[in-house]
Parts: sequence; C-alpha cells; structure tokens
Amino acid sequence: MGAPSPELCNLWLARAFNAQDVEAAAAMYHPEASIVQVDEVHGGVTVARGAEGIAKTMAAYIGLEPHMDVVTHHTTVAGDFAMTRSQWLIRGVDGEGRPVEVHHHGMEVHRRLPDGTWVFFIDHPFGADASWTVDAPPPTD
Repeated sequence: MGAPSPELCNLWLARAFNAQDVEAAAAMYHPEASIVQVDEVHGGVTVARGAEGIAKTMAAYIGLEPHMDVVTHHTTVAGDFAMTRSQWLIRGVDGEGRPVEVHHHGMEVHRRLPDGTWVFFIDHPFGADASWTVDAPPPTD
C-alpha cells in the first residue's frame, strides 16, 4: 500500500498514525526500508531495517496514541526515487500517562513500486534538522 505520489507519503503516514493503524503505517515502507528511530520514542537513536524493524518502529509510535501533523516542504524526483524534506509534530501519551511531544525536520527517500505507488525507502526523521550537525554523534545500528 503506497501513496499515489511521494508528496503524499508523509500525509498518508500521518493518517495511519492518527488512526492508530500500525499495519497501515508499516505498509507505507518498502520491505527493505531503513528508518532512524528517535530517542524520545524508542529510547535511543538507532536504525531499524526491513519489514520487522519498521513494524516495531511504527508500533512504538502508535503506542503513544499519537496525533501527527506534517508538512512536506520540498520534493525532488529522479526516476523511481524521490527525496522529500518534511516538518512534523507528534503529540501523544507515554506508557505512564505523561504527555510526549516529538518535533523534527526530516528527510525521506521514497521508491516507486511496480504498481506506480510510492513508499518510504529511507526515513531520517531529523535529517533536515539544523540541530543535527556534523559534531552530533551519528545514529548507531
């Protein structure tokens, strides 16, 4: 299940989050995708890979009973790949009932599937965040 254009991938992911639908959120990713996990949600900055890693990552977000707002600021398409730059905000509640708010400026690489739909291939939630500098430690696997 992909989106009809790379510009819509972020919006469709937000809709899945807001519906608290783990399967729909995970389906927005290529089976070989990678996503950088965020400390506020996953307890560390690591990279999740593949369908199983993506499903666990999406389940952690959905576990917050989130509301996600997202804006895609830029899209560049090159053949079957596209890069987007986004700004997003997720508000939810952690397992102990405390409010959680996560906001970043992301960069995403999308891939067109054979059916013409688009999915996430590489998702770096804070890849376009000015606070993520060369001096910041890189994500670990």
